[in-house]
Amino acid sequence: MEIKKGEIYKIRLPLISPFRTGFGTLFDREIILVKLFDKRGLIGIGESANLAIPFYEQEFNDSMITLLKNYLIPLVINKKITNIKDFEKLINNIRGNNFAKTAIESAFWHIQSQLTGKPLRKLWGGVRKKIPVAISIGLGKNLQESIKKVKNAIETHKPKRAKIKIKPGIDIELIKAIRLDYPKLPIMVDANASYNLKDIKVMQKLDQFNLVMIEQPLAYNDLFDHSLLQKQIKTPICLDESIASYHLAEQAIKIKACQIINIKPQRVGGYWQAKLIANLAQRNKIPVWCGGMIESGWGQLFNCHIATLPNFKYENDICLTKWYLADDILEKPIEENNGWIDMPQIDNLFKIDEKKLKRYTKEKIVIS
Repeated sequence: MEIKKGEIYKIRLPLISPFRTGFGTLFDREIILVKLFDKRGLIGIGESANLAIPFYEQEFNDSMITLLKNYLIPLVINKKITNIKDFEKLINNIRGNNFAKTAIESAFWHIQSQLTGKPLRKLWGGVRKKIPVAISIGLGKNLQESIKKVKNAIETHKPKRAKIKIKPGIDIELIKAIRLDYPKLPIMVDANASYNLKDIKVMQKLDQFNLVMIEQPLAYNDLFDHSLLQKQIKTPICLDESIASYHLAEQAIKIKACQIINIKPQRVGGYWQAKLIANLAQRNKIPVWCGGMIESGWGQLFNCHIATLPNFKYENDICLTKWYLADDILEKPIEENNGWIDMPQIDNLFKIDEKKLKRYTKEKIVIS
């Protein structure tokens, strides 16, 4: 592989409705795409579905564009790249900035898949031919609207599992209302780092609802306080934002800060790092699952493939277009059937509708 040119696209996709979490509300979905052009004529396309403002992580889309334009893409142009180790050596002197790295790394994998004729799941060691998925349900403006929104989503989509956002003031009563109507439905709650150790009583009250997990209740960069909290509640803690690298995953496991890990490939620096973390967790008997960032259909495809690895035990948060996006850039959408995605059926979906890409592109930069 030898990259001769790169292109960066800032696209903005319409959402079906606003998506509210503990850290903010999305009214549309701004996403960064990267195209890498190989000298053989192959084009690799990668995505990073970060946010326009640094609400979720310190990175944000305009900072990513600057890094990709001035550093990351120039680092790989005109270099002979044989494998992922060669690729990572070129970009790993850049500290952090994992979302930007994922945009370019996933473009590398797209080219690699074309060169080898193998789907991504086989390049990464995936074994599952079907993967379970479930919807993530955002908050309403208040408690009553949140209850109505969650119940409506469950009735409409009939998920096998529901992931429900919570935040201080919209937590106990919300889950209590859902449990009354759906006593057997597997439920996990996602706090998006909205609480602290002073809220221990709230966490203990959540124990009564037989939840699958509480995702990232405490600070986005914390490990130690989570280890203290896990000792005081029965519900398994799942770490999300805190697991930003292989090293941090090691530390979390050592101090027993969690019992489950949500791996967002973009957050950890790419799909190869996601694989390594999944393997580490498996050796330590910690199950994982793939988290989503309301990606375009393109990013959804990559997440589907990483979720075929053997340690991805829980329903994955693959943010399917029909659940979140009013329109998309894939020629054909990913379909799920009764909570499952058939992987061989989506291997041929790696085609972007260039007319739609042009329609939703707000900025384009060429690097050669």
